[in-house]
Amino acid sequence: MSLLQTHRLARSFGGIRAVRDVSLTVEPGEIFTIIGPNGAGKTTLFNLISRVYDADAGQVLLDGQDITRVPPHRVAALGVARTFQNIELFERSTVLDNLLVGRHCRARAAPLSELFFTRANRRAEVAHRDKVEQIIELLDLQAHRDTTVGALAYGVRKVVEIGRALAAEPRLVLLDEPSSGLNAEETEDMSFWIRDIRDDLGITVVLIEHDMRLVDLVSDRVLAMDRGAVLAVGAPAQIMADARVVDAYLGG
Repeated sequence: MSLLQTHRLARSFGGIRAVRDVSLTVEPGEIFTIIGPNGAGKTTLFNLISRVYDADAGQVLLDGQDITRVPPHRVAALGVARTFQNIELFERSTVLDNLLVGRHCRARAAPLSELFFTRANRRAEVAHRDKVEQIIELLDLQAHRDTTVGALAYGVRKVVEIGRALAAEPRLVLLDEPSSGLNAEETEDMSFWIRDIRDDLGITVVLIEHDMRLVDLVSDRVLAMDRGAVLAVGAPAQIMADARVVDAYLGG
């Protein structure tokens, strides 16, 4: 069974049809990339999947479960985490504390247990710390773990935001333009981390990306969008050679 499916998903803003009848499937363990020119509807599609927006029509299925109308605050607990185009971190808090925020959806302690910091609560806190330390090691953030986010370079902040998403222990992670603002070396590092997220953590990855080199390096399949609709789906080389995709990007 596919981990993620959308069936004829649609969303309009006034007279603008941002997403039009988008159907896709993402298999467990896949790295699936969505490309398209600015305004193609890519981020709106992410917002529909992660329940930031309500769909006007269509369905979103997670492992066969219909989550189209699930309240947004429940999505992370169901196993979906995401990042955003604009970095959304607590700049006055450390890297460690920002990653611990990602554990909130996995907290199970009762209010009284937290108030009195019981033995069970202490064990849970240690377990949360252990999970976060594993992510710090995976993403090579050891040198920054106690640094406030506001003091970090932009590229490191991008990695921290991915780390916070991973801290939620998702089955599916949505990465919105992970290489945006990165230099060539940082983008290459990002390609390794994306593959490690899939290979080492077993997390399925869906990303929006403009850097075609990164798309080619990491993607199992690529979906191209334009004007809210699906143009083509296939292997990276197949999509990059598709005349419709070239036309959408170059305006031919």
